Amino acid sequence: MVAASALNWPASRSAVLVVLSPRMVYALHEWPRMRVAAEAAGFEVVLRRDPQVPANEWRAALEAAGMLDLSIIPVMEPQLAAACGLLNHFPSALVARCGQVHPWPVFGVMPSDMWRAVLVQRRDTLSCP
Repeated sequence: MVAASALNWPASRSAVLVVLSPRMVYALHEWPRMRVAAEAAGFEVVLRRDPQVPANEWRAALEAAGMLDLSIIPVMEPQLAAACGLLNHFPSALVARCGQVHPWPVFGVMPSDMWRAVLVQRRDTLSCP
């Protein structure tokens, strides 16, 4: 598993890194709701886009979805995404706390209550010194 420092996450806060792709139909449309749920649960959200999607495809998908505000999010580094197991399904997410990353990614779109519960469960298994 990759260290939180490799992901450039704040060591003192709980964070969730989410990789989005327009190739998963519901990922973009459900993302605003899932972001609100993660932030309400106390997570700092770090957003990246699928490195397998060319810039022109990403832009076209955002235009079609009316979500041009996401055009500025950086691409997830392909080697890092592969090392974290984040290229199989989108959205893909990793939870970090106190400089540690939970070894199990969270895959897919889910209801807000379940999303929040999964994030909190993973966070709570990571102990802080």
